Amino acid sequence: MKKGFIICALLFVSQFVFSQADYDDGYIITNSGDTVKGKIKDKKFSADVANCDKISFIGADGKDINKTPYNIKQYCKKGVRFYRSLPIGLESKLKFAEVLENGDVILFGYISNSFISTTSDVFTKAEKEKDASKNIEYFLQKRKDPNSLMKVKPKNFQEKAPYFFEDDDELMKKIEGNSLGYDDVRFIVKTHNENAKKK
Repeated sequence: MKKGFIICALLFVSQFVFSQADYDDGYIITNSGDTVKGKIKDKKFSADVANCDKISFIGADGKDINKTPYNIKQYCKKGVRFYRSLPIGLESKLKFAEVLENGDVILFGYISNSFISTTSDVFTKAEKEKDASKNIEYFLQKRKDPNSLMKVKPKNFQEKAPYFFEDDDELMKKIEGNSLGYDDVRFIVKTHNENAKKK
């Protein structure tokens, strides 16, 4: 009897531990602005490079709850990967976009499930990531202006750039001279933010 109880207890504990194996330490920020620490797992239903549309969150109470971009403003995994709820697409549905660069200008990246081929297992993870990097959607936002969120595309990057980087003469010269462009957006935002810190 005692042996049976110990075996049942061990099975229960191991099941609990393995069920949390894919979870990372992190936190969520609720729509009311509260920060809640817990464990987070992205819930991805297709290729693993796409942004997820929902997460599983285990709080202090131990309950596993699904959270969507409509339930929370932001979440963070491992203290280094940040995701924000942003209106994306023609219908402006809320999606989790990753914060790629943060500072005076914030750069968000979003990869839709629709961009990723899930019909073939021939592609390696590296190939999927390379394919997805071509299809990432970039959004820029001034840190001090939440209404400044703007999607940038290759064809309109030069036109939109002055709105975000006009006070950075050196960068703007390179953008206007075509030595820096849309494909360099992450470098541009990072450089601008570093320059803004020095001012």
